[in-house]
Amino acid sequence: MTSAADRAELRISEEELAMPTDRRLVLAAERLFAERGIDAVSLRAVMSAAGANVAAVHYHFGSKEALIEALIRQRSDAVAARRAALLDDVEHSGAVTARGLAEAFVLPVWEMATGEGGSWVKFIAGILGSGHPALSTVAEGFSDQAVRFMTLLGRAFPDLPRPTLRFRLAQAMTLTFQVLGDVHQTQDLLAISGIQLSPEQVMTELVDVVTAILAGPPSD
Repeated sequence: MTSAADRAELRISEEELAMPTDRRLVLAAERLFAERGIDAVSLRAVMSAAGANVAAVHYHFGSKEALIEALIRQRSDAVAARRAALLDDVEHSGAVTARGLAEAFVLPVWEMATGEGGSWVKFIAGILGSGHPALSTVAEGFSDQAVRFMTLLGRAFPDLPRPTLRFRLAQAMTLTFQVLGDVHQTQDLLAISGIQLSPEQVMTELVDVVTAILAGPPSD
């Protein structure tokens, strides 16, 4: 039986202890990868943090790479579903705007970051920032959304070439995860110059910046 001291060290809640082992492993990996980066975390560390035995990861996932893939996808489906609903609203509004697309892009990540998925957003931000090989899995999960965003961006800005639209969308993605991967760090950086923003204000400012990225000046 796991003692209270062990649970404190491993940071496993009573709720998590009641979860299936594979779910505990994913949650432990999410926290550790977000805090330290993928390459700095061993499978043994994940097993220990999940209160699982040494063979658990191999039994449930087969490899560290498969665990990473499962972790990337565990919340990306929820983000994709929320974005799809917001993009439906944009399309049904009759006027596709950079602002509407920016909100559809940022809000699902914001909701994840300020809800149960804060570590996941930070984890994805780390992959984007480091160029880790897991980036290909992140890109694959975003591909269907990217196609839809590109179509709507093309409708809003028909004179812009596709490479320009794709570049802007990529920068919007990177910035969104960078800022929301650690909202408190963003607040601290702003506080150095005497600017105090609430998390909600950070989100509003981020939507404004992403809007500017997507709209941008005409490409020569």
